[in-house]
Amino acid sequence: MEKISVALIVKNQEEHIRECLESLKWADEIVVLDGKSTDRTVAICREFTEKVIIREGFVSFNIERQALLDSTSYKWVFMVDGDMVVPPELAAEIRQVLANPSCSAYNMRALTYLWGQPVRHSGWFEPTYLRLFNKEKGGYDTKLQYLDLFIVREGTTGVLKNHLLHYGYKDFREYLEKINRYTSLDARDLLSKGRKFAIWKVLVRPGIIFCDRYFYKLGFLDGIVGLVIAVFTTFTYIISYFKLWELRRK
Repeated sequence: MEKISVALIVKNQEEHIRECLESLKWADEIVVLDGKSTDRTVAICREFTEKVIIREGFVSFNIERQALLDSTSYKWVFMVDGDMVVPPELAAEIRQVLANPSCSAYNMRALTYLWGQPVRHSGWFEPTYLRLFNKEKGGYDTKLQYLDLFIVREGTTGVLKNHLLHYGYKDFREYLEKINRYTSLDARDLLSKGRKFAIWKVLVRPGIIFCDRYFYKLGFLDGIVGLVIAVFTTFTYIISYFKLWELRRK
């Protein structure tokens, strides 16, 4: 079986990091990149691995992930977040796949818990997490600020049956802080791609986004959480474009 490195970017994740790392003990190597945590995250990580890298000064998700990738020992890498847990069924499936890999990378789903509720619709429970890959077959685009997606440059991409568990936001404050941070990065990506602000994009497109999340992606089945996701996904798009407008003025 191919050996595997598990790679994590963390910062102030003491609430979930122990459960996360406990679920990764089956891996051949665990490498952690910490963004100057001020809680017990680093101390907990060092109970599970000696490879804890302290990195100060966030630049972009892609630069951070590529730096972490370069620190791993094995060609197969499983990129996990500090608030994720790998169920035994997914761990077993990964080991089975690595016994004879047929693809260069694998997508998977993540069941996100938002305010304690599992989100099974709203477009959040789809196989869009490309986190298991052969690092020799691709890499991260370090020019991008926002989308931290591993790009497969050689070979095909498969899909795993089992899913991650992802523990999301504790409250609206944390949710809004992340929206503010992500929309700023997204606006910079839009600017680098030459996108322009247009009134119709913030008048027409948001309605399409809301209907897609709430009706087409069955967000209404997630109850009030589904409504929150639809509204805030729409809000995120609008804010990104107004921040783009601000950047272009500067």
